Amino acid sequence: MNFFTTRHRFAFTALLLCVPLLAGANDDGCSQAMPEIDGADSAPAGLVAAPVERIKPGRCRPTGCSGQVCADQTVYTTCEWREEYACYGDHSVCERDASGQCGWRQTPELIACLGGGEAPPGDDLGTCVVTGCSGQVCADEEVLTTCEWRAGYACYGEHGVCERDASGQCGWRDTPELDACLASASGI
Repeated sequence: MNFFTTRHRFAFTALLLCVPLLAGANDDGCSQAMPEIDGADSAPAGLVAAPVERIKPGRCRPTGCSGQVCADQTVYTTCEWREEYACYGDHSVCERDASGQCGWRQTPELIACLGGGEAPPGDDLGTCVVTGCSGQVCADEEVLTTCEWRAGYACYGEHGVCERDASGQCGWRDTPELDACLASASGI
């Protein structure tokens, strides 16, 4: 009788190990990759992580089941859909602000998509544009500059956020990534 029980235990264990393969799952047995949470091997019950490309820790990225959260690590949310989630993906940028917190950039388009509220100061002036021969200027309109190249100009294309500030002036948002890139380019 003991042999019969051992044989059934072995068969049951083998079947459990093969369930992901039988279900057509890939890699770790899930339909999408989910990193560990505080040492656990899976998400809490009822929560699912949005598929996220492997990005260096600390970089802001959309996460959550519906891509509605902007964070520097994977965030697990319930899988529900709201129309405003599309607004974030279509009209905003997930980035780190000057205080170091990840969040959605509040663009005039995002505010309008979400159904209003007051537009930020200077919104009636139009969108800021990246201009200059080397793309190093953030202004209200096209600006002609001499066509010179400096290593720091690449930083604006990679890390720069051209937008209006609280006073309505166009300029580059001061972010830790942009500051670090400019310091590196200038040799500081």
